[in-house]
Amino acid sequence: MIARFGHFLRNPKALATRVRPIRTLLLTSAVHDKEAMHLVYSWSSGNLQRKSLPQVFPGIESCNSVSVRKPESRIVGWAVDLQELIHIVSIIRFTGAHKILEVGTYDGFTALNLAANLEDGGQISTVDLPQDRSNFSRHEITNMGDAHIVGSQYHGEKEEARIRQLWADSMRTDWRTFGGPFDMIFVDACHEYPYVKSDSINAVTHVRPGGTVLWHDYGFIPDVSRAVDEMAREYPITAITGTRLACYRRPAQSV
Repeated sequence: MIARFGHFLRNPKALATRVRPIRTLLLTSAVHDKEAMHLVYSWSSGNLQRKSLPQVFPGIESCNSVSVRKPESRIVGWAVDLQELIHIVSIIRFTGAHKILEVGTYDGFTALNLAANLEDGGQISTVDLPQDRSNFSRHEITNMGDAHIVGSQYHGEKEEARIRQLWADSMRTDWRTFGGPFDMIFVDACHEYPYVKSDSINAVTHVRPGGTVLWHDYGFIPDVSRAVDEMAREYPITAITGTRLACYRRPAQSV
């Protein structure tokens, strides 16, 4: 690192080639492009080592077919990016995940796409706050959506038959009632630290041996990063390059 810094001191033009793109990005209208800036902001917090998806799932390159439903209907800033979605459904295909839990339904865009990539007989259970939200504060749950939005993307679609909507406060409900263990758990609910920490502890507990836990908004939301970093002291969790995803693969039981 010191040698590289010395190189730039001796070669100001080389330093300019590195600084100029960053300055241009931050001083132009690019900062108003939510999707472009996700890649910048996703490095703003968190300490996890970043790896490519094939490094975390060796052989996943062999997954050559996934289904993407309603790609342009997602709400930018709330839904997963398309690259993140491709990674998630590729993991489903590659690992053969059959029973999935999503924590945080919102409009159901992710649930719809997870369901579209399940084999026959597969099911995704997706959890969102109870429909009566009068007891919940937007100060406590800053990303709480209106109840009528929940699942609107998958309603009336053929994949709805594979989706089981659950209504519960994930921090105050016994996760055994959700019907685990699960092959995959996707944590993308309330982004406040107490919720993320509680959801994370429950996720690593209720994913089956050999299963996968994914977190969304790691590196992007400080409270998410803090909770996941704390979990990483006990579990081998990795951030996925180019995304806001963090991943834990629970070891399979030894034979």
